[in-house]
Amino acid sequence: MAEHAVVVTTSWDDGHELDQELAVVLADHGFAATFYIAPQSAEIPPRRRLRSAAIAQLGTQFEIGSHTLTHPDLTRLTASDAAREISQGKEAAEQAAGRPVTSFCYPYGAYRAEHVGQVRAAGFLVARTIRRFCTQLPPDLLQMGTTTHAARYKADGWPVLRRRGPIGRAPIGRALRTWANWDVLARELFDQARACGGVYHLWGHSWEIEAHGDWSRLRSLLRYIADHDDVMFLTNAEVAQIRSG
Repeated sequence: MAEHAVVVTTSWDDGHELDQELAVVLADHGFAATFYIAPQSAEIPPRRRLRSAAIAQLGTQFEIGSHTLTHPDLTRLTASDAAREISQGKEAAEQAAGRPVTSFCYPYGAYRAEHVGQVRAAGFLVARTIRRFCTQLPPDLLQMGTTTHAARYKADGWPVLRRRGPIGRAPIGRALRTWANWDVLARELFDQARACGGVYHLWGHSWEIEAHGDWSRLRSLLRYIADHDDVMFLTNAEVAQIRSG
């Protein structure tokens, strides 16, 4: 890692059929990625979910992670139901991918300490949250943060304004424009991570990119990042191995 200014990882949630289109875009730009699959997601119509064959194909080039079985809010479940969702989601993802699955993502980013323990007990080595503006690995790899989301979060407005980096020192008008355009924010955060070293983690949903008409924004961002020759592209699991390595 010392040979590179920044490690770049990306992760994409849910297991929508549009993940196949997203995979082509990522591969075209040389990116690594982790696709978090909820094989029976209640949020995606069955006809739009990735089928087992597509998951297996995706897994030949990218990492497959687990996003539970049906994508519930774990904090609204009993302890036993949450444990079942976590373990059965892992089993289903492994069966579809045809290989071990060691990365997990909390649906909606919602979890409590008990769920971290359940994820650990299920055999996961890393678990991703939706905590943003992070560029370093956390003490607990089962609570990995992210840097930025490939969509605008209303909740990110205040963090952008109060940050004391190049964004925070900019006039309020520029800071607001940065927040309003997720790709601009993503570029600026990449520049900051590259200047300081660490991990730059972009995440999102293929269906969200499609819904917002953001494919051109995403391609432009990926080109910008890929144009830097001091970047290492890793999956979420490979990023976690930096600590153990």
